[in-house]
Amino acid sequence: MLDDTSRKLLRIISQFRYHFRRMPNIKELGRLSGRRPAEIIKGFKVLSAEHYIVWDVSTPIETTIIIDGWERNVPYEKTPQQGTENGRGGTNIDYWLYH
Repeated sequence: MLDDTSRKLLRIISQFRYHFRRMPNIKELGRLSGRRPAEIIKGFKVLSAEHYIVWDVSTPIETTIIIDGWERNVPYEKTPQQGTENGRGGTNIDYWLYH
């Protein structure tokens, strides 16, 4: 299981790659993730060690190759997300229907 920074960086680079057809640079990753360059490099090292990406520390971040764009072995909810309950025991849809 990945830590928060690594998981966030993995989602950012995979979506950025899909949308812009290129890898983001470290300045763009800092802006999008809210992390400092040292934290970004540490996150990339973790992703590389866990084989989510292929990246050599001596090369720029833009040379990264994505192997898996999402975290492995994480159970995802199969049912649709339910609304939060209000004080009357119903779901939050009551707010939109009756107010």
